[in-house]
Amino acid sequence: MLIQFSVSNFLSFDETETLSMIAGKARKNIDRIYKSKKIKLTKCEVILGANASGKSNLVSALQFIQQMIVKGLPLGFSNKYFRLKPEKKNLPSEFEIQFLSDSKIFVYGFSIILSTGSIINEYLYEQTSNGSKKELFTRNTVLEKFNVGTYFRTSEALSKILNYGEDSVSDQETLFLSIINKNKRKMFLDIQELKVLKNIYEWFSEKLNVSFPESILTGYPYFTDTNLDEIAELLHALGTGISKLKIVEVPIDKIKTKFSDEIYNRIVSDLEKANAHSNPSLKKHPKIMARAYKEFYTFEIDENNNIKITTIEFSHESSNIFFDLNEESDGTARLLDLIEILFKISDDRIFIIDEIDRCLHPSMTVKIIELFLSMAKKRNTQLIITSHESRLLASEILRNDEICFVCKNTQGASIINPLEKYQLRADKKVYAALFDGTLNNGPIFDEDKLHNLVE
Repeated sequence: MLIQFSVSNFLSFDETETLSMIAGKARKNIDRIYKSKKIKLTKCEVILGANASGKSNLVSALQFIQQMIVKGLPLGFSNKYFRLKPEKKNLPSEFEIQFLSDSKIFVYGFSIILSTGSIINEYLYEQTSNGSKKELFTRNTVLEKFNVGTYFRTSEALSKILNYGEDSVSDQETLFLSIINKNKRKMFLDIQELKVLKNIYEWFSEKLNVSFPESILTGYPYFTDTNLDEIAELLHALGTGISKLKIVEVPIDKIKTKFSDEIYNRIVSDLEKANAHSNPSLKKHPKIMARAYKEFYTFEIDENNNIKITTIEFSHESSNIFFDLNEESDGTARLLDLIEILFKISDDRIFIIDEIDRCLHPSMTVKIIELFLSMAKKRNTQLIITSHESRLLASEILRNDEICFVCKNTQGASIINPLEKYQLRADKKVYAALFDGTLNNGPIFDEDKLHNLVE
């Protein structure tokens, strides 16, 4: 689970700003708080703010750290520093994330000069119950130094990580957490103590799910024959009119009209590689999800080693006439992207969704969050969303520590303000405070200029 995330010198964030999931002292809805001997965490955070306040940039920062670990430097990285201050171009951007993995608290971070793509330093340590740090590794590419801390005890583990670390000290383009997880399957099998590095890498690659309005969450893994009735029932209960779903096979010739040869061949190549490394005894075939606007297809290799491509069709009410996704409304398509957070497959994951209310009726947005909060009492799933939907505050379904605001200061830098920072009176409604100036987090209008323009 995510504990907190800090970022500086990235897009609209200048000095260090922190998003925290640490629970406050509120007693309201305490049954949906994650509790352990070490920490108490909220499972939901709603991030509100005016247009261009920096909400999406916060999501982009979380996506950036994930992409850096899993894929390397993303496109367009070189101008993502805080450009309102020219001197920031040559200063490092810093990212730090604190999280739970296997019931342990880990802190991972790195700094990078984005204008040149140069990683400066990187570190990973466990934070123990007494507040001390148990270091796994630190790396400084400027000084070309790599240190292994006290976390690893066996000489075999120490020797192996030190060898890879010393080889990486001059590599300013790739994170060590990425290097140590590239094609190291045998190493993790042979040296179990090093498996913690694999688990942490998989926390970022598999448990952390970042989604923007134009993207999906994790590729509809819940769309299987055994789940279709449950999905249809939920969609119908949400008032979409959908009563039945079915998986249908799509001819390869039809798919080739929708994808270029390059993309199709890459999907098939990745599928064959995944199939070669899969465990035959599990009888599970690897799948790859290909998605375009209001269209999605699942590629898999069947038991006869043939490529099989499927999609989903929908029927409404009692009709036996089925429709493609591209014939459904934008709102229905958006729901399909979101309802994964309500199924058990979402357990032990962190979903970060920008503009969750896009294409949804306001009542639908509130209902989705209500359902998630109800489910959160039984599962350790976290949901972090950005939204303009003030009805989430009017409904009073959220705890105060589940609400924060992003606004800009006079220098144009984004600031993260948890609701609890405002210290509202006990009798003050958050929804009312949003509009009476108490919170001061809405758009600021120049009334005189607007009047003159209209005149």
